[in-house]
Amino acid sequence: MPKVAALQFATGTEIDENLATCIRMIDTAAAAGARLMVLPEFCNRISWYKDQDQAWDCALDLHGPFLDAIAERARFHGCYVLINVSLRREKPDITVTSLMYGPKGDLLGEADKQSLMGHENDFFTPARRAAGLVDTEFGRIGFVACRDGISFEPSRRLALAGADLLCNSLNSFAFDEASLHVRARAAENRLIMIAANKVGPLVPEAELAQVSTMTEIPQALLYGAGESQVVGVDGRPLVEGKRGVEQVVIADIPDRDARLQLSMGVLARRKSALYEGLKQNAIAPQEDAAAVVDVALLDPCGEGEAAIDRAEALIMDLPDNVALAILPACFPVRDAAEDWERTLGLCRIAEARLSEVCRRKGIKVCMSVIEEGQYSSHHVGLLLNENGRAMAQPQLHRCPLGLAPGGTELQVCDLPWGRVALLVGDDCLYPELARIAALQGVHCLLAIPSAGMRCKSGRGHNLPLLLAARAAENRVCLVAATRAGKGGLLASLEQEFTLMEPWHQRRFDGYINHPLITSQQGEVTIATLHPAAAANKMLSANTHLLRDRAHQSTDYLLPVQTGATA
Repeated sequence: MPKVAALQFATGTEIDENLATCIRMIDTAAAAGARLMVLPEFCNRISWYKDQDQAWDCALDLHGPFLDAIAERARFHGCYVLINVSLRREKPDITVTSLMYGPKGDLLGEADKQSLMGHENDFFTPARRAAGLVDTEFGRIGFVACRDGISFEPSRRLALAGADLLCNSLNSFAFDEASLHVRARAAENRLIMIAANKVGPLVPEAELAQVSTMTEIPQALLYGAGESQVVGVDGRPLVEGKRGVEQVVIADIPDRDARLQLSMGVLARRKSALYEGLKQNAIAPQEDAAAVVDVALLDPCGEGEAAIDRAEALIMDLPDNVALAILPACFPVRDAAEDWERTLGLCRIAEARLSEVCRRKGIKVCMSVIEEGQYSSHHVGLLLNENGRAMAQPQLHRCPLGLAPGGTELQVCDLPWGRVALLVGDDCLYPELARIAALQGVHCLLAIPSAGMRCKSGRGHNLPLLLAARAAENRVCLVAATRAGKGGLLASLEQEFTLMEPWHQRRFDGYINHPLITSQQGEVTIATLHPAAAANKMLSANTHLLRDRAHQSTDYLLPVQTGATA
C-alpha cells in the first residue's frame, strides 16, 4: 500500500529558515517511505503583516528560488509534494496558493484559496476560479486550504470531478478544525483526507502579547493546533498527530481500486436539481427567535401499537417547558419493509394519536411515516401541532428501502421559537440540503435519519460527525432522533462566536464553533437549544459563514456546470 504523509511543523518570519525547514521535513518523510507529502498553509512565512507592502515583499514568485528548491526536492526523492504559500500575482494581488509538484519536479497543478479568513482579507486576493485537481499514480488528487475546508463546497466539487483522494493544508489554532471539519469532508465524500497543520506561534513571537490583548485569545492558543491527520472514508483518523509537536504523520492507504469501492454510493444518489437554492443570497435568520428552547428526543420501547402507547405516555410526561418532541424514523415499526400494509396502517394510527397528544399537551411533535403517493409509497417527515400537520416534508433523495423520492424542494416552517426545516431519512447525509436550509434563514434543523430502520441506509456513515458538521458549518441548531443509540443527538450553539470581538459568557478555549452536543440516550433525552444564536454567522472580521463561502465551487454542484473546468 502506498505511504502518504502530513508534515506538521512551525514557520517563522525568516523565509530562508522556513525553506530549510520545509526541505528538512520533506527529507524526513521521504526517508520514512512517503510518496505523497502534504505541507501546511503559509509555508513561506507566518501570515501576519504590518501592511500590504510587507505582505508583497514576503510573498513568493512562482519561479523563484524558494519554490524551485521545493520542486527540486520532489524530483530528488521522486515523490509528490503539495505546498501552500503566499504567491505574487499581478501587483498588488497576492493569492494564498497550493502547488502540487510531481516526481519529475514539474508543477502539476495549483489552486488559490477561495474563502479568506479574517485579516487575510486585508492582504490577499481570493480565487477567481475553482481549481486544485491533478492526475497522479495515486489517482486524481484534489486539494484545498484551511478555510475552504470549513465549507463543504470545495471538497464536494473535487469529489464530483473525480477526486480519489483529498488533501488540506492548514494554518489553524482552532481545535474544532481537526476534530470536526477535516473529518467531515472525508466522511461526506467517502474519500481519504490528508490534512497538514502548523504548530508554533501563528503571529511573530514578539507580537504575541499584543495580539492576544487585541483578539482576547490567550497567548497559549495563538499557536498552530497541530493534530495533522490522515482520515479514513468514515471520518475516523487512520493516524493522528499531536498538538504542539513537530511531526511527520505517515500512513499506509489502500490502493486506488480499493478506495474507489469505498467511495461509491452517496455521490451517485445526489439529485443536483434539488440544489438550485445554493445560488440564492443568504436570508438573515430572524433575530427575535427564542434565546432558549427545550427539545426532547424520544426512543419509545416496544413495537407496533405498544410503541405508540409508549410514545403517548412519554410525551404526556415531558416537562411543560419542552416545546418539541422528535421521534425516530417510522417509530411504530422496526422493519418498515417487512409488511408494507402493516407499516402504512401503523403510521396512520401513530399520526392520528400523536396529533391528539399535541392538542392535549400543547406541544409539537416531529415524526416520519410511510404513506402512499399517486404512483408509489414515500418516506415523509411530519411536524404535528394541535391541528394535525403543520408541515409534511417528503424525503428528497432515493431511499434504500426502495421508496421513491416524494418531493422536489426543501420546505421551512416558522414556529414561535424559530424557523425550522426537516431532513428526512438519507437527506441527512447531504450537506447541500443543510446549506439551503441555512440560506433560507433556518434557526434549527430537525433530522429524522434512516439509522435504525433495519435497512442498508447509513451503513458505514459516521452520523454523529456529519450531523455536528451540518450544525457548525451553517451555524444552526440541529436535533436528530434515532433508535437504540444509532447516532441521535441535540446540537446547540455557543452564544458567543465571532473571533476578535469581546466574549462575556466564555473565554476562548481553542474551539471556535464546535456545537454543544447532547447524545441521545435511553427513551427520553432533553436538552436546551439556543435558536437566537443562529442569527450570528460572522466567523471573524470580513468572514461570514454563508456570504463569504467558496462561491467558485457552487456552480459545479448544480445541474448545468458553468465557469472554469476542474
